[in-house]
Amino acid sequence: MLKVKNCSFLLITIASLLFVNTNKIEAQNNHHHQKEKSTHNHTHKSIELSDNDTIPTIKIIVSPDKVKGWNLEIQSSNFVFKPENINQNSNINEGHGHLYINGEKITRIYSNWYHIPELPKGKNEIKVTLNTNLHEDLMYKGNVIQDVVIIQH
Repeated sequence: MLKVKNCSFLLITIASLLFVNTNKIEAQNNHHHQKEKSTHNHTHKSIELSDNDTIPTIKIIVSPDKVKGWNLEIQSSNFVFKPENINQNSNINEGHGHLYINGEKITRIYSNWYHIPELPKGKNEIKVTLNTNLHEDLMYKGNVIQDVVIIQH
């Protein structure tokens, strides 16, 4: 009888441990999925510029590369790309850009040129925004400082 009680106690202990560990794993998995979701819907803070500020401007030019893909040229005024200052104090006239293709953020832009290896067939929206060192969107009169080009191929 003692062996049966010990065996029952051992089985109940094992079952309890499995239940607790299963719940911990589920909680970790749910937390992981929440992180992925929040990262995917990540939004940046913004800085609204006034007429008293030196307002940055941006113009993008997208042209086919002679070998493969597309070359993106970014012309800006009153704005300097400063990748060495990323995640440091905000400055409205320096930082980096964010490249979006068809509404999806692709990468950060740290200079005036970027090569896009390929685009899907059809109509493609290429957008670059200007962002501070702390990734804040620069805004002027309620609009993000950006340029958008549509490429049809």
